Amino acid sequence: MSDVLTTPAATSRGTTPTTSEAVPRTMQSSSLIRRLKVAQAIAGTVFSVFLSFHLANFFLAPFGPEVFNGFQRSIRVFYQSPLVEWLVVVVPLLVHVVCGVWLLLVNKGRGRLSWHRMAGIFLMLVIVGHVAAVRGPSVLYDVFPEFEGLSFSLWYFPAYFYPYYFLLAMAGFYHMTLGLDRVRIRFSLPLPTLSSRILLLTVAAWSVISLLALGGLLFPVSDPSTSAFALLGAQLFGLDVSRPWL
Repeated sequence: MSDVLTTPAATSRGTTPTTSEAVPRTMQSSSLIRRLKVAQAIAGTVFSVFLSFHLANFFLAPFGPEVFNGFQRSIRVFYQSPLVEWLVVVVPLLVHVVCGVWLLLVNKGRGRLSWHRMAGIFLMLVIVGHVAAVRGPSVLYDVFPEFEGLSFSLWYFPAYFYPYYFLLAMAGFYHMTLGLDRVRIRFSLPLPTLSSRILLLTVAAWSVISLLALGGLLFPVSDPSTSAFALLGAQLFGLDVSRPWL
C-alpha cells in the first residue's frame, strides 16, 4: 500500500499546524460575529441618543407648529454642532449600518429574518434618502424642513409620505427599543424593559395622530405650498407646488 496513514506520532514529528488551521472555521466565524454584534450594539446605543430626540420631535406634532419647531430648534443646537453630529450621529450610524450589513452577509441562509432585523433592513434602505432630504437642504441652503416642510410633503404626495413616515417612525422606535433591551441583557445593565406590545401599540396610535396633525387634519396649518421647503423644491427640481402631485 502506498497510502500513508497519519498517526498521532507522525503528526507530532511533523510541522506544527498554523493557528488558522488549528482553530475551526466555525469558531473564527463565531468570534467575528460576536465582535460585530458588540460593535453594532455600542454604536446603536450611542446613536439612540439622537434618535430619541428625533422621534420625540415627531411625537410633538399634535401640540402644534410652535411646540414642534421650538423643540426642534432647541435640540438642533446640540445634535448639529460639528463634534456632536460626528460622534453621536454620523460615525455611530455608519458603524451600525456596516456591522449590520456584515452580519447579514455572514449569517446569510441561517434561519429566518426577525422583525427586529427586518426593521433594520428597512431603515438601511431609506436612510440615505432621508438624510439627503432632511439634512441636505439645511447644510447647502440653510432651509430646515420643520413642521411646515413635513406638512408640505404630506400635502404634495400623501400616497407616499403618510405610509413612509409611519413606517419610518415605527421601524425606528421598534429597532431602537428592542436593540437597547438586547444591550441591557448582554451587558447586565440595571435598566427597565423598553420593548413591549402595549408600548408599541401606543406609539403606533400616537404616530397616526402625529401624522394627522402634520397633515392639517386635526387643526388648521399654514399653506404648505408657501413653506421654505416647498419653495426650495420648486427652485431645485421645478416642482409645481401650486397643487398636490398625487
